[in-house]
Amino acid sequence: MPSLFTLLGSKEIGAADVAHLIGEVLSVSLPVRESSFKGGEYFFSRDSGGMEISVERHVRDEEGEYAEAEFSDYQTLVYINYGNSDVEQRIAAISGLRLLRSETV
Repeated sequence: MPSLFTLLGSKEIGAADVAHLIGEVLSVSLPVRESSFKGGEYFFSRDSGGMEISVERHVRDEEGEYAEAEFSDYQTLVYINYGNSDVEQRIAAISGLRLLRSETV
C-alpha cells in the first residue's frame, strides 16, 4: 500500500491553535514537545497504524534558512507522514490551512 506524505500550512493561525483544531477534527491529542531542531515547541501525534502528524512553527534555523524555503511566508506547517487521503481531506478542510505539497510513495 502506498504511503502519503503531506505538507499543509497556515499564514494566519499559530501552531498551538492549529494543533487544537486538528485534534478536534480527528479526535486525537497532539501533545506539546520540545526540540531545538524544530525551533522549540511543536505538537506531535502518532497513531497505532504509524501515521504521524507534526505541527510546527515555521522559523529560521541557526543558519537563517527555513525548512520549507518556498513557503517562508507561512507561520505554521503541518507534516503528515504515512497518512491517508481521508485524513488529508479532513485536515485540509480546516479554515486557514492550505495544502502545500502531497506525495505518494
